[in-house]
Amino acid sequence: MILLIETISRRYLCRQNDVDAVGFPSTADRDDRGRPIMRSQLGPLLDPSDPPASGRLHALTIHLRRRVVELLVVRIDLLAEPPSVVPLAPFLTACLQLPWVTGAALLDEQPVLMLDLRRLATDLALGLRLKHAEAAL
Repeated sequence: MILLIETISRRYLCRQNDVDAVGFPSTADRDDRGRPIMRSQLGPLLDPSDPPASGRLHALTIHLRRRVVELLVVRIDLLAEPPSVVPLAPFLTACLQLPWVTGAALLDEQPVLMLDLRRLATDLALGLRLKHAEAAL
């Protein structure tokens, strides 16, 4: 199953099995096992021109060994008919600063990137960030 994720100005795809829960962000600082919860808006994290969202946000929750990462977005939909995702060519993958994009698909005749949210959450938990993301935080 494929999820369509929307930020203020962008759309992304991810595999549903990369995400442990979909819903509203928690209000606690720690989960029920005592792990700290890290929250980050996905839009500004990936694209500095994508403004931070306000109001009611949705969370893509990923449970890691020592912490929980909540990626906040404006909207999440489960696609009834998964699009045909084309993996990135190895030479493109090698050029990426961080390997969070795994492929692309066409939705409504527009290209949409497929993200590896589990890898992204792991990198965030390890403190790895894009340079423009650090400036936005």
